[in-house]
Amino acid sequence: MALLTLRNIHLAYGMAALLDGINLSLEPGERVAIAGRNGEGKSTLLKVLNGDAQADSGDIT
Repeated sequence: MALLTLRNIHLAYGMAALLDGINLSLEPGERVAIAGRNGEGKSTLLKVLNGDAQADSGDIT
């Protein structure tokens, strides 16, 4: 059973989509690394997971 599941997460600021259809499932004991260039949405994804930012659409369970 997944500890965290993201389904079709979308988030945009103005015309720029930072998160476009993100799907992720984390199982107990898994480790994850988030890598990408500056401005690609890494911190924004973590803010959505933490509840500091609200996704435009999608489900987080």
